[in-house]
Amino acid sequence: MEKQEKIKVGIFLGRLQPQHRGHEKMIEQIFKENDEIVLCIGSAQKIKETDPIFKKNPLSCKERMKRLGGFLDKKKFSKPYKIFTATDIQPESAWPEHLKKSCRLTNREINTVYFGDPIPKDYERYMEKADLKLKFIDRKKFLYQTKKNTFHKISSATEIRELENDNKNL
Repeated sequence: MEKQEKIKVGIFLGRLQPQHRGHEKMIEQIFKENDEIVLCIGSAQKIKETDPIFKKNPLSCKERMKRLGGFLDKKKFSKPYKIFTATDIQPESAWPEHLKKSCRLTNREINTVYFGDPIPKDYERYMEKADLKLKFIDRKKFLYQTKKNTFHKISSATEIRELENDNKNL
């Protein structure tokens, strides 16, 4: 009897606030390394403009889903993928189990959660306790063009939001 090979599932987890070339390169790598892909948009709860975290999460989940779908349609990936959303919950230690439930994940033998940013050691332990394997992809800087056609070499959505909020670049 032949041993059946396990299907590798790669999990992309991001807020996509906004989606940028760094996210897209990471997603492309996840598609190359896995048989199936789960794309999870985090912080999916509705956030009011008066909420202190609105500056960090200005785009609605619907807008982020639309942008991600447009990128996936353009790339025409041949491997199966699913898109899920996950809301923020507390305590932070419960989040990895919430992620597993929200995205219908199983275990570390087949599931790998990819990160582009270093995560705190406590959070890393919470992920491992939830039986999720982690893989860090070194985020490379990429060229970003602002609305005013200035170019900046950046590596994060935080930098994009700061540039776009700076009146000099609008």
